[in-house]
Amino acid sequence: MDEKFGMTGHYPFVSALVSSPRNVMTNPTNQPIEKRPSKRRGVRKGRTTDLPFIREWLALEVRGEQGFIHNWRMIEEACSEGQMLVWVDQEGPVGFLIRGVSPGSILQVKSDRKRHGIGRALVERAIREEEVHDNAVLVVQCEPTTSIEFWKSMGFETRRNSPYDRVVYMQRLSTKRLSYDTGDEMVLLTIRVFAECVLYSDSAPHAAIPDRVYHVHGRYDEKTHDIALVHRVSISHEPALRDPVVEVKMDGFEILPRMKVKREAARAVGFVETDYGWYIDVIKRSVELEA
Repeated sequence: MDEKFGMTGHYPFVSALVSSPRNVMTNPTNQPIEKRPSKRRGVRKGRTTDLPFIREWLALEVRGEQGFIHNWRMIEEACSEGQMLVWVDQEGPVGFLIRGVSPGSILQVKSDRKRHGIGRALVERAIREEEVHDNAVLVVQCEPTTSIEFWKSMGFETRRNSPYDRVVYMQRLSTKRLSYDTGDEMVLLTIRVFAECVLYSDSAPHAAIPDRVYHVHGRYDEKTHDIALVHRVSISHEPALRDPVVEVKMDGFEILPRMKVKREAARAVGFVETDYGWYIDVIKRSVELEA
């Protein structure tokens, strides 16, 4: 499995560097640079001192017009902006990920270090960082398409774009655990997601088939009447759905009638917009009752 994805190179071809003696490498000016084996093994933020080593093995592994050495300018910029993670071991930085988990990301692992869990470790770290910033819907571009199985193993699914779009995108919807509460005080919420067309269908509302159904427990606050969910529910803004429609019920009682999730009333109930969709952690019934 090829642990890489990103865009095809658009930068001038960079010829492969000549392999250097052990623990010594050359940079584009052909000045020797001593390799300093890392005492720390694992994922960390990328540094400018990592770039010469990464450039060396990227150049040696280039295959004609294929290879991320052609995207070197993007890699340098990401590193300078603090948007780079690297995996280091005794050999140095042997894997990297830039731009977090996004359509503009590039993930690559040195050929002789693949299938050692390095790509997985980089992505897991990036997902945790995205969770901290509440980026609940993550989208990646699978280029080359051989990376599809890797992203599936990381919890991603196919993102349904236009049928005319030949580019493969995958997405991950956060189900971040928010609470481990259990007991009789918990209530059951049902959140249904529909395609936009459901609002304009002549069929009876109860006959509409939802695209997704989420059953999630929550703790009811008697003082505020809000309901804190035990885990996050995320909704993707997939082109196939156009403007997604949601409805929320509690034990059969309607909390939010069927409407587009982008509407102000949906935001008031607790839906929060992100780059590629929405998420909800708390059902805000206090707003509903005040109205």
